[in-house]
Amino acid sequence: MKKIKNKVLLLLTFVVLYSISNFSFGQASVINKRDECTVLIAGKSTTIDGSILFAKSEDDSPSDIDYLWYVPRKKFDPGSVVRLEHGGTISQVRETFAYFWDECPGTSYSNGIINEWGVAFGSNGCTSKEDPVAEVEARGDLSHGGLGFEFRMILAERSKSAREAVLLAAELIDEYGYNGSGRNLNIVGPDEAWQLQIVRGKRYVARRVQDNEVVIIGNTFSIREIDMNDKENFICSPDLIDYAIERGWYDPAGGNKFDFAEAYAPQSSHCNPVNTHRQWFMAQSLNKNFPITWIEAQKGAMPVSVQPDHKLSLNDIMEIFRSHYEGTELDKSNNYDTSPHKSPFFTICNYGTHRTTIIQQRRWLPVELGTVIWRALERPCSNVFIPWYLGITKIPNSFQHAPEYLNTTPRELLDFHFNMSDEAWSFNLESSAMIFKLLAKLVDVDYKRNIKMVQEIWKDFEEIEFNMQPVIEKCALKLYKKDRALAKELLTFYSNSQAYLSLEEAKSLIVTLKKDIKSPEACIELGMFYFEFRDNKFACEYFEKAIGLDPGNADAKKYLKWIQDLTDIENNPVLLTTETLKEFVGDYGPRHITMQDNSLFYNRDGGIKYKLEPISTNTFALKGKSDFRLHFAQDNNGQVNKIIGLYFDGRKDESVKDL
Repeated sequence: MKKIKNKVLLLLTFVVLYSISNFSFGQASVINKRDECTVLIAGKSTTIDGSILFAKSEDDSPSDIDYLWYVPRKKFDPGSVVRLEHGGTISQVRETFAYFWDECPGTSYSNGIINEWGVAFGSNGCTSKEDPVAEVEARGDLSHGGLGFEFRMILAERSKSAREAVLLAAELIDEYGYNGSGRNLNIVGPDEAWQLQIVRGKRYVARRVQDNEVVIIGNTFSIREIDMNDKENFICSPDLIDYAIERGWYDPAGGNKFDFAEAYAPQSSHCNPVNTHRQWFMAQSLNKNFPITWIEAQKGAMPVSVQPDHKLSLNDIMEIFRSHYEGTELDKSNNYDTSPHKSPFFTICNYGTHRTTIIQQRRWLPVELGTVIWRALERPCSNVFIPWYLGITKIPNSFQHAPEYLNTTPRELLDFHFNMSDEAWSFNLESSAMIFKLLAKLVDVDYKRNIKMVQEIWKDFEEIEFNMQPVIEKCALKLYKKDRALAKELLTFYSNSQAYLSLEEAKSLIVTLKKDIKSPEACIELGMFYFEFRDNKFACEYFEKAIGLDPGNADAKKYLKWIQDLTDIENNPVLLTTETLKEFVGDYGPRHITMQDNSLFYNRDGGIKYKLEPISTNTFALKGKSDFRLHFAQDNNGQVNKIIGLYFDGRKDESVKDL
């Protein structure tokens, strides 16, 4: 950490000198940016400094990546439209607001948005009791497929406050409907925060987060009692209760008050330990006297919010999102003898976490200084939070290292986002996403030994950031009053410096941890990591190292053979006749084999179409998807009768051919 401290001291010296120098503030002085998520929103009266804190983990697949983009204001001609993911359009406004977009390519809902006014959007997916899309659309509650991926972007482009965004969201849902089964869309600005919980179609309830509470949200509806007459704190679809009565989800004759979560969330979601364990752990972390046990929580007893027994700091929230139920009966790591990410229970920090943000909202400061996005890539327990001020004007290339850039692509947004080149998921140490992925993997292969050392490094790093924050902001505020652009450049310099330093430290940790890889199991884990991110050279290197340490290791040999098969396809392709290929064509339940230009193609219902490349006379690799293969089995008469799906990790599944 000494080199980091030295660099930060240089930065501090620069800032102090910068603030006391007698500058001329004219133009010449300006210096020329698994879908189980967890949310916590702390009201302004619950925090040490009076800020609203909005924490959000993004938990999808370990292979998901993140790019941080700045989208400037844009002007549009009359008659312009926004194209929706599911086929519809919405009229475009004449000018849109700027926003930062934390993009997770290829996903509909795993994208963080915060606009130039500090209005932030982040969501948790969940299921509702509502009918499938086709049925909801048939009865008129969805227009052209309804709202989806682009919904939060539209809100960000048109809203100056959280309340304004919620009111606009209600208008759009009333008109177009919502496509997903359910959604907890959290909307947080400098002045207030809202939970907007949406049911497929046109039912929703928005609840304002109270100043003296902390709301905790898993992947299920969490709003309980509502007051439809309280327009200050609730915004609801007009028929919310009547529709629940009509569907048999709520019976007012039973004597109980209407409970939104109980009415609209299926029990399989509302009482699912995947959700209740996270909610319960956050609650008891916030208030040691929280009266509900985790067993009671599993029965659906969790309240919408908790009043903490102490004032909360940024570090308190970071620690919650780094947790794996340590100190409770739910911790199954046996004091880290196994990685907590391999727990049978779904933890807050988990194997699928690829981004965690804590947005700090302070209404008493200019929004460029007062709104800070503390952002950690990958599992936060083994990585670091970096402060990104809303007023920054530049983002380091490593944090948006993509095969195609948002600011230069000629493609429309939907095409760009949902059809990213495969290269985006290829291992590259120029990409911040890949650097922190590799570091997290290296920690995980021997968690007990590695985590303490890594966390000590990042604790020092973050402590410096916490100490620097008031100094940076005091200087930036002084500059802001004289030259707004110059203040923004100072914030850019600081945020970018911390980002670069975090990458430098992460790379150093990677070198250190790699030296200690000495077991065949660790080598196999690393080999699988490199294979997942399309680096076959390093994958083979680690599988071979595993075999060198354990010559009889069957797993390492199997994985090495899998990769060698892919190489053989390129060097010695297997050639099959047209007649042979035709035998495989057909529908196998959800799997479909078609033929075009003497080649076979595979797709699963609604999925991507892949070209098949023969490895043998009846086993095929998928071009562009190296971790899955198809084996065609035959009946006693020699007729192809089913597909056996072969997975790189050894799993298999079957699909019988339709008659």
